[in-house]
Order: sequence, then C-alpha cells, then structure tokens
Amino acid sequence: MEKTEFRYLSQEDILSLNIPYINVIEAVREVMSAHGKGLCQVPPKIHVNTRKSSFLNAMPAYVNGNYEIAGLKWVAGYPANREKGLPVTTGLMVLNDADTGHPLAVMDCRWITAIRTAAVAAITAQYCKVADTHAMTIIGAGEQGKWNARLMKMVIPSLKKIYIDDLCDSAIENYVAIMQPLIPDVEIIPIRPKEKLQSAIDDSQILITATQRGDKPIIYSEMLHKGMLGIPLESTAWEGKIYSRYADRFVCDDWDLVQVYLRDGKYTDGLPEEYQPLGKIINGDAIGRANEEEFVIASSHGIALSDIATAKVIYDMAEKQNIGTVLPLMTAEEIIR
Repeated sequence: MEKTEFRYLSQEDILSLNIPYINVIEAVREVMSAHGKGLCQVPPKIHVNTRKSSFLNAMPAYVNGNYEIAGLKWVAGYPANREKGLPVTTGLMVLNDADTGHPLAVMDCRWITAIRTAAVAAITAQYCKVADTHAMTIIGAGEQGKWNARLMKMVIPSLKKIYIDDLCDSAIENYVAIMQPLIPDVEIIPIRPKEKLQSAIDDSQILITATQRGDKPIIYSEMLHKGMLGIPLESTAWEGKIYSRYADRFVCDDWDLVQVYLRDGKYTDGLPEEYQPLGKIINGDAIGRANEEEFVIASSHGIALSDIATAKVIYDMAEKQNIGTVLPLMTAEEIIR
C-alpha cells in the first residue's frame, strides 16, 4: 500500500495565499450552476446544540461538474465566545478526492465560512438587483457586514453608498475605519441617530441583515419598498409575513434546506409556494427579477457546495505554492495487532 498523506492548512496558511476574492466568487458561481443542473449531492445540515443560541453543524457535499470534488465542513457558531475572547465561528473543512475518497486536505473553515457566505449574497445580488443599484443598507457591523460590503462592490461597480447600522457605536466606528480604505470609492455612512434607519432603507436598493438570531424581528414590511432586494442572513431578523405575503419573489440557494428551517420555525408565517433556486437563475432556467418594481427576498442559509468550492480554490493554490503542512495519515496495510 502506498503511503497516504494529506495537507493541513491553518487559518494563517490560508491568509498567506492572498487568494483573489473574485476567484472564490467564480468558483461558488460554478458549483451553484452545477447544483441548478442537478449535478450535486447536498444533504441538509446536521446540527447538534450544546448551548442555547449556538450550533455545531456537519455539512457534506459532492460536486459532479467541470471538476469533481467532495468534502465536509464541521463548523461551530457560539456567539457567547466573544465574552471569552474566543472566535464565534470555528471548525474544520475536509476536502476529499471524489474518485478515491482519499482526504486531500484538512483546513481551518473560518475564512471559508466568512467569504463563501458573502460570495453567495453577491452572486444573488448580480442576478436579482434592479439596474440602478447605487446604495445599500447593512444592519450588523460584524464580520459578515464587512465581507458583504467588500464582495458586493466587486460585483456591483455602480455601488456608491453603504449605510451601516449596529447596536454598538464602537462597532460602527471600527467598521468605517476598516472598510473605508478597502472600498475608497464607496461612501460609508453610519446610521446615527437610529431614527435615520428608515431614510437609509428608503435610499437603498439592497438591504442586508447580518445579525445574530434575536427574540423578535428588526425588519418589518412597512419599512420596505418595491424594487428592493432583501438579503436576510438570519431569517428571524425579518417579520414573517414579508416572506409569505409582501415579497414578489423568493430566491434560495437550496429548497430542501429551506424546508428544514421552515420545520424548525424560522419562517413563522410560512413561505410562498413558488421559489427560484439560485442555480437555475444562474443557468437562465429561472429569473431573479421580472421587473424593476418587484420586491425580491433571497434567503440563502449556506450550503456545503459553496464551502467545498472555496476549499478547492484554497487547496489548488496551496499545492501550487507548497503552503501548509503535509501530514502522514497511514502507511501500514495490515492494522491488526
């Protein structure tokens, strides 16, 4: 038996690769397109919950498109970790050879989770926004608030203003300090005082909520306007009837996963019978927007296809640059002792 090895990549190994973000966007677009053609296997997430408002998710997937790849993300989200000086999101990504099942790499999944979430939102916006999209409101100045601003600007060059809101004033100050130099041709506008939130939404063509799950919604139907694209990264942040009655079009990354969340009570008023999967929109088999007056809501809970697409980009670059640590997995064929 040949010696079996795999490549280990820490978060810092991944960051050292300086991966162009557009590469991730294109890789995610490709696997979502494959999903729209029925070429993928994406079992719904398996969760365990050891603490309230926290989760451990197992997320496997297989892509049989222009390149075959399989993998599994084992990811944790623990908001209370902030008080302990620990990251909220931690976990591992395992990338497998689809032909042999051989583990090719084990890598940190924090960067993967952050960028792929924003990549899916950015791709959705490309296909579902109105033509004259120049302003966006983001509620939540944390990691996803930052990533979504960065990737949205990459796919929507016409974006000129980003309104940013958060419960914490210091988080907004930190957001502006970090993001303004990264996207200098976008005016980043703190929403202060809080009463200015509605005027920011009125001026925006895209509204994103990047918050933690709360006890009650923060977005209600009377706050919205037609011609807008709504992207809730946490579905419970939006009033239930927005999905079932106000929205003209419901877009999702995976309908089976949406059904799981529906059973879990995340869509309190139900969902419209008709939906448009993002993969089919990319392929031209469905439309993301019928006209400039529709209110489109896009609910992408995150499927492992986007994770393994991002992991494949990382792995290919790491192999080329010989980044990370190659570790032995097994050598002996006979294991009984």
